[in-house]
Amino acid sequence: MTESLTTTLGTRTPRRLLRRVFQTPAGLIGLILVLFWVLAALFAPIFLEPRANEFDTANPLVGPSLEHWFGTDALGRDVFSRVLVAARLTFALTFGAVVISLVLGVFIGVLAAVLGNGARQVLFQLIAAATAFPSIILALLLATMLGRSGTAAMLGLALAGVPSTARLVVNLTATVAGADFVGSARLLGVPKGRLMWRYIVPNVAEPIVTLTVVTMGASLMMMAALSFLGIGVQLPEYDWGGMIAEAMKDIYSTPWTTIGPAVAIVSAGIGFSLLGEKLAELLDPRGAVMTPGRMLRRLARDRGRGGAPAAEIDDEPSASQHPDDLLAEDVVLGVQNLRVFAGHGDDRRELVRGIDLVVRRGERVGIVGESGSGKSLTISALAHMLPGLLEAEVDAHTFLGKDLRGLSRARLRRIIGAKMPMIFQDPMSSLNPSLTVGRQMRDKLDAHTSLRGAAAKARMIEALENVGIPEPARRLRQHPHELSGGQRQRVMIAMATLGDPQVILADEPTTALDVSVQAQVIGLLKKLNDDDGTALVMVSHDLALISQVCERVIVMYDGRIVEEGPMAEVIGDPQHPYTRALLGAVPDLSGGTAHELTTIDDYSWNTDEYRAAHPVPRHTDSAARIAGGAR
Repeated sequence: MTESLTTTLGTRTPRRLLRRVFQTPAGLIGLILVLFWVLAALFAPIFLEPRANEFDTANPLVGPSLEHWFGTDALGRDVFSRVLVAARLTFALTFGAVVISLVLGVFIGVLAAVLGNGARQVLFQLIAAATAFPSIILALLLATMLGRSGTAAMLGLALAGVPSTARLVVNLTATVAGADFVGSARLLGVPKGRLMWRYIVPNVAEPIVTLTVVTMGASLMMMAALSFLGIGVQLPEYDWGGMIAEAMKDIYSTPWTTIGPAVAIVSAGIGFSLLGEKLAELLDPRGAVMTPGRMLRRLARDRGRGGAPAAEIDDEPSASQHPDDLLAEDVVLGVQNLRVFAGHGDDRRELVRGIDLVVRRGERVGIVGESGSGKSLTISALAHMLPGLLEAEVDAHTFLGKDLRGLSRARLRRIIGAKMPMIFQDPMSSLNPSLTVGRQMRDKLDAHTSLRGAAAKARMIEALENVGIPEPARRLRQHPHELSGGQRQRVMIAMATLGDPQVILADEPTTALDVSVQAQVIGLLKKLNDDDGTALVMVSHDLALISQVCERVIVMYDGRIVEEGPMAEVIGDPQHPYTRALLGAVPDLSGGTAHELTTIDDYSWNTDEYRAAHPVPRHTDSAARIAGGAR
């Protein structure tokens, strides 16, 4: 019961959400104004067009009255009726311009997020150059070149708005594209098209929706300005801008003829601006909050593996020059002289310096070190998930006897996505907040198995049950924010088991969790290792935690391995000064509070001279393993 009370959130219905969003005065006013003009655009031409076009030469330029609310124009036509009828053409042209601008801008902006670095930089420069021109000047130029008409003005305004839309979307998608859940989707082999429209666009939808609605108001005014200047709608058609231009010749004698269309432009613009801020909340699933009554009703309700294997590595083991230990039959993952660099040319800096690592079947290996020692960069490089500004170089990189160097990105995704899953320290950043848990799990099944429909759902439910998540069928329909931190991490572990994992890379998987949930997550990882023989590489700065999980430990400092060996030997007889300092920094209250933690004040061991004279301590059992001995 406690688990459910602390983790269950409601799924919003449109009616309930609309009622909540538009309870604010700004949202209500914006909705009323926009709804009024939309209804006018739809129905006014049907009922009022005859009156709007009826000439009454006996009553030209009559002032406002009960019969003519905004007076009449120079030909005796009712200005109020003409304002309402003109809403259709004004809105149609404005909406067309906004949609064209939005589609092109979003496509260009999202495309920049999935392209390679070189193409992305070229696109950035083109967008920056295009935004140097004021949009109204660009719209005037384009509309004039395309011909004086409403359609030309619409196209000119649309093309003029593309650069600013694309720049906003580029800035938004640049952040989302670097998120862990997008990197995981790339690794799983999600196609670029699906990556764009399912993983990136939904997570920038809120500001894009706001931009769209607010842009409607700004574009409406710009469209009216183009018609006012004689570039837009031409007689006998008319829109609000054209009506103001027509009335300007009598502005001093009969100013009321301009008031009607001016009020229409201002009120519609304000309505779209107010509505845009509130409408954005509709697309953010993280805004869902369950009412107490609904939560209690839900809690009161009764809580009432098959398929094709994942993509196999069917190639023969590579015959290139590798050390024998990397090609040994029981080696799952091996890397030799791994280096990670940041920057280019003279600014290039080496962050990870010559890592050698061998992981055997069923082995549990821990990598420890302080923050910045290169632990996370090492396993990110192993999974080919380094950030775009970093690059890795390696002398040998094998997985199940296959050389991973030189393989295409598609081939790497098929291999790594199914057999080398990665679990990150913050599951909230690893899961797509805009998709349900079931949709994200299904993406992995789609990429690496032939399971579909009911079989896929059964497999997902089984995976969630295996990691101890209650009500797995309902959890599939929930978004990540509707789960607790521990449940989100369990979902990540469940997703890791959907393929055919041979080794799991875990990057501080318990950092964001409390102690009791940490123990549960560690228990799940050990169970996977014991039951299925899945190897585990776990990164942490907590040496005590690693000692509870792993059989072998690698100690890193400054991007280098400084000591390696069986856990009991490294802890019982540490050889390197940094390892001794790490152990001394673990709190120990057995001797009372007078015991002081160790601090590092002597870094003489972190020099090339010291390293040349003192090879990396590799304890006896560890050396035998690396030499190819049986586990």
